[in-house]
Amino acid sequence: MRNLIAIILFLSFIIPQPTMAEQKRYIEYTIKKGDTLWDISGLKLKDPFFWPKIWKENPGIRNPDLIYPGQKLRIPLELLQKQVVLPPSRPSTVPARTRPEKKVIEGREALVVKPELIVSSGYIADRIEPVGFIKATPTGRTMVGTMDDVYLQLKDEDQAERFYVIKSLGKVVHPVTKKPLGNIVEITGVVEITGKEAGYTKARVVKSFSEIEVGSPLVQYYDIEPFPLARGTGKGIHGTIVAARNLRLLNGRYDVVYIDRGLTDGVKVGTTFTVLSSEKPRRPIGEIQVISARQNTAVALVTRSEKEIVRGDTF
Repeated sequence: MRNLIAIILFLSFIIPQPTMAEQKRYIEYTIKKGDTLWDISGLKLKDPFFWPKIWKENPGIRNPDLIYPGQKLRIPLELLQKQVVLPPSRPSTVPARTRPEKKVIEGREALVVKPELIVSSGYIADRIEPVGFIKATPTGRTMVGTMDDVYLQLKDEDQAERFYVIKSLGKVVHPVTKKPLGNIVEITGVVEITGKEAGYTKARVVKSFSEIEVGSPLVQYYDIEPFPLARGTGKGIHGTIVAARNLRLLNGRYDVVYIDRGLTDGVKVGTTFTVLSSEKPRRPIGEIQVISARQNTAVALVTRSEKEIVRGDTF
């Protein structure tokens, strides 16, 4: 017995023990009411498009759209460390006094819109005309993400190599006129054809913006380049916010909303509108800027908000 204890003690000294850094590679975040993985990623990682990385580290969350107040999230320290920016070092010597220069007030730099923002923001479509569907997966799973393989059923086998995967979030009815405006289309990812297998066209998910389900429709892929969002005036154009991305009820800065005015009304990418509250007193509560436009509707980014912006607010 003494020999066994001696051996255990000896091994405890020669086998390296995990350090505190190795034992705790995550921080814990408690989900609050109204949180989404998109919001949490933007808050903690300074980039909302990192939300799939947080989802991946939390296997207990089956559906990223279904998270609840009080749930605990693990956020990898590795991702947080990538966001640390060191301040510039101060000069070691005191600079000589110089004659004060005149201050020049420069205009605000235009926001550079990333392709991911345009794609993940979705749009309102009069009708959906898919070129194919995700038929199945090699593993039998019904929900997939980045780097997973899928089987496609295409209407034309000689089409392009890449497709957007979409999902309809339902019909939009105008909050004032009650007229149907179309369907909110969410782009959930991008698939790329890799070959043939089991009688199907095989493809791989190269990008995912939310969960991708078997049965999802496919539409033609098109490239989007980053572009500066120059400000433009929406003078003389008035309309209504008819919905928001992910059907959010309360929206603030950097959230995405849909409006009932488009190209035929003179709306262009960059057009800026002042948002008025739908409740009395009808005062200015924020600002939105158009990031993409279709014939009769447009998608806008909330650039400023003094209170929550909701469906039915006007501009």
